[in-house]
Amino acid sequence: MSGDSKIGAVGGIGRTGPLRKVASDATASLSAAPQIQPAQDNLPTARLSRLAGSLADMSPPVDVARVATLRAAIASGSYGVHPAIIASAMLDFHSGAE
Repeated sequence: MSGDSKIGAVGGIGRTGPLRKVASDATASLSAAPQIQPAQDNLPTARLSRLAGSLADMSPPVDVARVATLRAAIASGSYGVHPAIIASAMLDFHSGAE
């Protein structure tokens, strides 16, 4: 190929200065890194025990009146199951719709 010597550097960019030494900068930053301190216990055992006790003393989030109504309807045979409504609610739940 006779014309290759006339093209010049590929991309037209040539290095004009020396390469910088990145490795020495990285080594200096590693030696200056702060020492890692062990994590302190933010919630001592006594505090966690009190929290667990207070949660155990709380009543569960159950609507007792609604449960009694449903039990009575099931016992009397008046509770109706509607598969289409249940299926629609399941699809809404799993698709993210509310």
